[in-house]
Amino acid sequence: MKIDITMQQSCSDNEISGQIARQTRLVLGRFATSIQTITIRITNTDGPKNRVNIRCTVSMKLLSTGDIVVQEGGENVFLALTYCLSRVNSSISRLLERRRNTPNRINKPRTKVENEIL
Repeated sequence: MKIDITMQQSCSDNEISGQIARQTRLVLGRFATSIQTITIRITNTDGPKNRVNIRCTVSMKLLSTGDIVVQEGGENVFLALTYCLSRVNSSISRLLERRRNTPNRINKPRTKVENEIL
């Protein structure tokens, strides 16, 4: 599981990046064998009445089933990240459970017909 973190300069800090990576590994560690890469993008957006809102986008490339992209906002970096990671966690759980419950479509052996000509 590879984690790429991209932040704007206004909220960029090595310590914050380390905490984001640590929290991501903690929440999604049980799915590490199914995840190829995780890209986290954090940007500042201007909210109403000049309040700064943080927008967090988490996109994941899974090994066998495709991509998942989740976007959430919050008042600070960790609040937005927590929202995103909880949604990603439930999305992956649902996707993998659906894949586990789907029967495999394996070619079944042909049954002999009584009047079959060889």
